[in-house]
Amino acid sequence: MGSMSFRGRWVVLTGASAGLGREMAKILARDYGANLVLVARRENRLRELADELEAFGVSTAVVSADLAIEDDVQRVFDESIAGRSIYGVILNAGITHFGHHDELSFEAFKKMLALNVTSSTQLMGLFSTYLEREGEHGGMLIVSSLAGLTPVAYQAAYSGTKAFLVNYACSLHHEMGKRGVSITTVTPGGIATEMTAGDRFDALRKWLMPADRCAADCLQAFEKRLYLHTPGTMYRWGTKLTKLVPERFFVGRVAAEYRKSLEGR
Repeated sequence: MGSMSFRGRWVVLTGASAGLGREMAKILARDYGANLVLVARRENRLRELADELEAFGVSTAVVSADLAIEDDVQRVFDESIAGRSIYGVILNAGITHFGHHDELSFEAFKKMLALNVTSSTQLMGLFSTYLEREGEHGGMLIVSSLAGLTPVAYQAAYSGTKAFLVNYACSLHHEMGKRGVSITTVTPGGIATEMTAGDRFDALRKWLMPADRCAADCLQAFEKRLYLHTPGTMYRWGTKLTKLVPERFFVGRVAAEYRKSLEGR
């Protein structure tokens, strides 16, 4: 398969109302000429974004849904494909917890698991089958995290959910590529978004990548149908360097920096 071509084609984007998802939506419409199915919980934000994107001459559709709810996941798929042919799918929706593991209630963990893992797995299954059936050599972009490549203390639950996404999506890359559907996984490091806006991230803010730059890098990887890609030169080199030291040492150093940030030092 050659590179993907989004112009005039429909792309589904979850987690579109803010942060990385919003920036990807803007770039897809402005630079790639893609039509967009925008998915998130906050319908008012989606409507505002849709109006902004249509100024670029593209078409949009809005699906307000909570992907932590199983019935909503199926509805997102059904409404996305109704009356249109989907060419690309970007699964970006997710939540994190930054803090001690025992500060996260089990109910909150189950919600994280439902959103980060269960909904993504369900949508990958539904859309991969659909894209294969359409026969247009479409593709999917799965947004995981560097925390899915290396254990991250003080983001233990999040790190675990993102590790699942890396392994699952990279496995599907090999299965679905033979069936005419590309699966690309991206593993961003820290991004300056609503998720990292709290006081706890203050000491880490210098490491956060601007959301628009990260979005552009992710979309280039999607367009090229890459297998596994880390946005940002600094993070890519950092990932290579971590392989030269014992994992326990590296994870310990990161844990120390996170601990300082949590303690406000």
